Amino acid sequence: MMMTTEQMRQQVEQTLRDEADFDDTLELLATHIAAHPDEAGFLQMRIALFDAAYDYTSAWQDRKALAVLQPENLDNQLAILSRQHQSADWIASDAFAERIQALLPADDDGEDSDKPVDPAQEAALAALQNDADAYAATLQSEAIDGFTQMMTTHHMDAGNARKILAAWVDANIWNQWQHYTLILQALAAHPHEVAFKKERARLLISLCDAVEEDSVKTPIGYFEHLMGGRNHAISVYQAIAAIDEVDDLNADPALLTSKAQLLKILDDYVAAASCLRLAATAYEAILQRAGDEEREDLQANLTQVLRDAIACEGGREAVQAAHFAELQSSMTRLDDLPAMFMDKDSAANNMAGPLAELKSSLTEWQAASKNQPAGPDEEEILELKNMAAKIANSTMSLVHWDPIAIIPMQLTGFAEEMPSWFEEMEAVLNKTSLQFLSWFQNASNVAALKREAPGQCWLSASHDFALTLEAAGKAHLKRCLSMFSDGSLMLTSDSRGGTYYVSGPHVHSFGVYKSTPLTEMLALHHARVQAHLADHPAIRIKPMDSLDDVEAFENLLRTHSREFRLANGMTDPEIRGMNVKFNDFFANELKREVAERIATLKATHP
Repeated sequence: MMMTTEQMRQQVEQTLRDEADFDDTLELLATHIAAHPDEAGFLQMRIALFDAAYDYTSAWQDRKALAVLQPENLDNQLAILSRQHQSADWIASDAFAERIQALLPADDDGEDSDKPVDPAQEAALAALQNDADAYAATLQSEAIDGFTQMMTTHHMDAGNARKILAAWVDANIWNQWQHYTLILQALAAHPHEVAFKKERARLLISLCDAVEEDSVKTPIGYFEHLMGGRNHAISVYQAIAAIDEVDDLNADPALLTSKAQLLKILDDYVAAASCLRLAATAYEAILQRAGDEEREDLQANLTQVLRDAIACEGGREAVQAAHFAELQSSMTRLDDLPAMFMDKDSAANNMAGPLAELKSSLTEWQAASKNQPAGPDEEEILELKNMAAKIANSTMSLVHWDPIAIIPMQLTGFAEEMPSWFEEMEAVLNKTSLQFLSWFQNASNVAALKREAPGQCWLSASHDFALTLEAAGKAHLKRCLSMFSDGSLMLTSDSRGGTYYVSGPHVHSFGVYKSTPLTEMLALHHARVQAHLADHPAIRIKPMDSLDDVEAFENLLRTHSREFRLANGMTDPEIRGMNVKFNDFFANELKREVAERIATLKATHP
């Protein structure tokens, strides 16, 4: 029986309400799609059915067919990318199912068998599974590339850019650098759009506790906090600054609460309490406009921020007491878990062991926290003073007045064997639009390291930045360098987790991991440049055309760093990143030691 589009729509709505048979409706839709291949409406109805049945692979396939009929339908294109990334394993499994099944024994029912394993068959199955895994990885990579292309195409339309960013989040893609690049592309086109400023703030908040890999040792530039865990110091301050740039911040209780949490891990409880009070005011305003369905969650959030505000107003001790009370409540709830989780006769349900370990860890953490002294003892004071003196000496050794010379080189001019890392980077760069400029050495690095320090310089197609690749033994460094007409600099490097120093407000620095793919780092830097130019329309980019421009960048960087250090001594973000126990005492000692050395330097370099 053939139906009109409206009749079929009613049939689908009845099916979604369980008032019509699912399989019958699906069969009807298949008939109508075959009879009307150019009718998008029938495809859209079947997509709705597949989504309702959690048959995401079939829905994804239909969306791809719909994209042929409606190539300008951005919502459908984004849904394809989101589903492709989320369901890549399922899609690959379906694609390889018949071939995998063909290799299985005819009577294989998935249970254990006493039959001997055929090594050839086992190898063939393993190879096919590897192919399926590779296909799933390719699907996810293609989806991410699709989002990038979508933003490149649609970033000038603020509404479309918002849709792309929302779809990225919906796809649950955890690639912070590419996500940040998309946000900056949107900001470059719409520098005053509040929604994009909020996206940037949320992204930077997520970076605070992000690490390249879990390790017992705290990475350089990170610090440990009793209640806030491990955080990257500079990222915490960058996130707070980004939150403060949001125009309607006082109307966004979630961002205010996030800012308060960051201030708490900096032990600034007075400022945190103020933020939480503002968040409470915002929640109260939203509650006045909210519907019944929203009120319960909003009221719970309001109650929580008021409770946290009271704790912060009581200072560190009150905050810790509130935190301990939450831990105690958690441990009580562990004791009250249903008996089914403690069934020792069921391997699937027996959670007694893990829960006991968790409770033990919470108890140990609580005991250790309660016993934490308020300040250092005499032995610790001496140790902190010695440490401050050593760090002050090493810090001031980085303050230079002599100019940097960038020396052009030929590959044949290096005496040492060239690290294979350069070949690896070249293989990547040869697939990009960057052009190789020259080999070089930074004479200052050679003098400091007392060994060769080979480098390569590549230029972007638009000459808005230069890429330098430098090696010294097993140490490698990638940096993107840009200069602006106001004398400020932009630097993106793979130094996250490798330094705690900053160079001041005239150097817009950002660090990624060593493991960050070079292409992602390049795209991020370009997006950073474009967003900065859009936010500061009076300045212009200074083209990077030669090694002379690289040398000018290095010398201006040295100048900005020196002037910043002489004017500011050691800053709080840098000291936090040193992760020293009794931060407040240590900070005062280190600032004093550095200030003394700065006074001496200024006397000899008026």
